[in-house]
Amino acid sequence: MIFDCVVRGGLVATASEAFPADVGIRDGVITAIGSGLPPADHEIDAANHVVVPGAIDVHTHVAQTYDWVDADISDDYESGTRAAAAAGITTILNFAFQEKGQPLRAAVDAELQKAEGRAHVDFGLHIVVTDLSVPGVLDELAPLAADGVASVKIFTVTTSIGLNDADTLRVLQACAGLGLLVSVHAEDEALIAHLTDRLLAGGRTTVDNFPHSRPPITEALATARVAAYARTLDCPVYFVHLSSRAALDAVRDARSHGATIYVETRPTYLYLDESRYALPDGEGGKYVCLPPLRSLDDQQALWDGLRNGEIQTYATDHSPWPAALKTDTAKPFTEIPAGIANLGTSIGMLYAEGVAKGRISLGRFVDLTATNPAKLFGLWPRKGAIAVGADADLVLIDPNRRHRPTAAGMQSRVDYEPYEGFDCLGWPVLTLSRGDVVYQDGAIRSAPGRGRFLPRTPHQPL
Repeated sequence: MIFDCVVRGGLVATASEAFPADVGIRDGVITAIGSGLPPADHEIDAANHVVVPGAIDVHTHVAQTYDWVDADISDDYESGTRAAAAAGITTILNFAFQEKGQPLRAAVDAELQKAEGRAHVDFGLHIVVTDLSVPGVLDELAPLAADGVASVKIFTVTTSIGLNDADTLRVLQACAGLGLLVSVHAEDEALIAHLTDRLLAGGRTTVDNFPHSRPPITEALATARVAAYARTLDCPVYFVHLSSRAALDAVRDARSHGATIYVETRPTYLYLDESRYALPDGEGGKYVCLPPLRSLDDQQALWDGLRNGEIQTYATDHSPWPAALKTDTAKPFTEIPAGIANLGTSIGMLYAEGVAKGRISLGRFVDLTATNPAKLFGLWPRKGAIAVGADADLVLIDPNRRHRPTAAGMQSRVDYEPYEGFDCLGWPVLTLSRGDVVYQDGAIRSAPGRGRFLPRTPHQPL
């Protein structure tokens, strides 16, 4: 058999096993896995490295604007996917936000135009439903799914994009009939508004007050409510960026009553905690995200959930803003744009903080970053697998490589690094996307525009 490339002598890791093997690649696809494969023109020495499937980040915000922030997010499709490639992420799923009065198709077309000729790695889209007053808006879901935009997101909070309970039920009902997975940003709008108003009225405007405006109960209440709706309507739901023990308890309760629920968490909640909001000179503003950073007890609950399978995926919610916007002490916490940069450090830190420290197994690492995301979001088995016939999306991790994240060392355009100061053992050193080396030895090897839009099918139950 003739190969374009052979990745030779690595420890090949899947969700179920790890074994030494060569991986043969032809025309961007894995065509053989075994030992002693014949030589190829391009040989990659993977000895003493772990070879894992390219990660799939199903929750990114690149090239997006919001009417409540008078600035652009730091990364577009070029810089965002460049950061992804350097991190070992070979597929991202970004969001197409419906604007008020806009058909869903227009939102998708606008997002595709922003991505045209820009992406280094492959990408797909979720549609965010924000306005059900548009005539026939839910009728658009079926043709969009047929075209590969096969997942929906809704918010229960944030006035300009959040849905009320009645509209949430309408979306869940429509998606249940189509077999579409609904991603949910779950926080309780009414309680957050009340707590925020009380804090501001008392003059408590600084960022150290931010977590008190959105305590874990606000997440748990919304999680329980939407889970009950989903169970009643027989609609599978996927809770994004779950942050707290209380919300995970709400998921457990709903599952015990028959609800089909999947859970994502993100890097910020695993490596950082609410003490960051007490940093001086506005530095705490760099860590404003929704939901907020939580306690060490919440952090432990999430690690337990990752290890035991209660949490199915790990995604970044990459939402980078310039440091000047995040650290402006003249503004109340309500005006600090929410979001943290995570793409460049996501996979390395989960390996270093999770696998290398014994918190999760290597198999769970692959499950969380590749296999489960591929199945839940309609990419399996083309993506998320090291198997004959799958795309040759592969990442080499050097388990002995020490890495200290710095803003200067990231490919993202964000001008600060949230994880500066961490000392990580084990880090991605080479990324292949469909057989092309897109990152190696600290440098991007790809050109913008090689990344493709990925049409997706509806989810596969886990």
